[in-house]
Amino acid sequence: MAKEEHQFRVLEFYSGIGGMHYAFDRSGHKGEILKAFDINTTANEVYAHNHGKKQLAQRNIEAVPMEFYDKQQADVWLMSPPCQPYTRTGNQEGSKDTRAKSFLYLMDILPKMEHPPNYILLENVKGFEESDSRDLLVEALATAGYEFQELLITPLQIGIPNSRMRYYCLARKVAAVGGFVQPVTGTLIGYIPSVDGSNEDEKEGGAQDKDFVDGRRQGDLSGLSTPVAAKKQRTGLSTSTVTKEGDSTKPDEDALLADPMLALKVDTLEQYIEFTDMSDTRMERYMIPDKTLLKYGRLFDIVKSSTRRSCCFTKGYYHFVESTGSIFQMVQDKDTATTFDEAEALKSTAKSRPPTESTLAEQETTQALNLLRTLGLRYFTENEVARLMGFPIVEGKFSFPKTTTLKQRYRVLGNSINVKVVGELIKYLLTSKPASDEKEEPKVEEKTEEKQEEK
Repeated sequence: MAKEEHQFRVLEFYSGIGGMHYAFDRSGHKGEILKAFDINTTANEVYAHNHGKKQLAQRNIEAVPMEFYDKQQADVWLMSPPCQPYTRTGNQEGSKDTRAKSFLYLMDILPKMEHPPNYILLENVKGFEESDSRDLLVEALATAGYEFQELLITPLQIGIPNSRMRYYCLARKVAAVGGFVQPVTGTLIGYIPSVDGSNEDEKEGGAQDKDFVDGRRQGDLSGLSTPVAAKKQRTGLSTSTVTKEGDSTKPDEDALLADPMLALKVDTLEQYIEFTDMSDTRMERYMIPDKTLLKYGRLFDIVKSSTRRSCCFTKGYYHFVESTGSIFQMVQDKDTATTFDEAEALKSTAKSRPPTESTLAEQETTQALNLLRTLGLRYFTENEVARLMGFPIVEGKFSFPKTTTLKQRYRVLGNSINVKVVGELIKYLLTSKPASDEKEEPKVEEKTEEKQEEK
């Protein structure tokens, strides 16, 4: 009789629009989401639209007593705490930032709980690994008897053309469920270990499934390093995948794409794009405003259907210009740099004209604008961004309520996770080592028979 598969009981903290929920569904493990905690009204509306209101708890995590969490007897905690305390725009105040309060509360109660989770997954921005909050996390896990593995993973490693390097921590309560399938390294690694240990480089500290990028080192970004400024290394993160004092290596997404063999394993953007016809009625909603195009066009990260990458989409996309996400060029055969150079020349000429030649200046500015328009530049649609982040748009399992505005949609997506990456991590986290005490009676019998024949 086949052994019945364990049904995991899951608590989803900072649930947002349900990224962790979808990731758990993708992992292949069975279970139920007991509660999903978030205080963002818009995010909760999107979550309820796709998953229903039953699990939602719009409450401050730190306002909920430990006894409530104990009563849930959850096997799994999935969490993606606010990233602002660990970003440059958020001043990198770490645990001093009030937005870290709820996470610190969870770390405080974890060692005190009667029924703590057996499995924990935490996601945050790259930079969390250098914060004091990371130190508090590690201390809480060690005190409560967890074995843990820290990782830096980008969606590019699983073939998704989007740069979104993130920090992850996976933890298992050893006394209750045993350790990981692969031995923990005690370092910050840049690959997802294999769940079956069948890969050839298993002895080198773990392996990534064959579908992941980098066949030379099974996705370990330490082999794809480029020179960077030396930076002081935090205690406990001594690894080739993290910049160290006296060393010049760190995970590098550009290096991955610069390798022609590896880059070909990343999808082109073509299969993620909804429309490329400039006459499409949707163009009006997503086109770049003329004023923005003329003044800030040079600051855009512009990509085409054939491109195998896109910049990380943040909550400021569609609102701010620089470093919030890529802009899509619909006209594939038009040379972007040349077009901008020609437009800049026209703008420069117009700007240098005296007031008496204002009519000519206006004509040249208009010519520059019309030239830039020929590129067909537009924002990625919210559905395209969601697809790049692994949400099941095509499968019809994810959509936005009609009541949410376009700006709100971009904001909640920018605060979310990559579903496919986290799904692979949950798969690894919840997979246990196979039983090692299986008897090999047939082999013993064969050897016995051979010895009898020899006699």
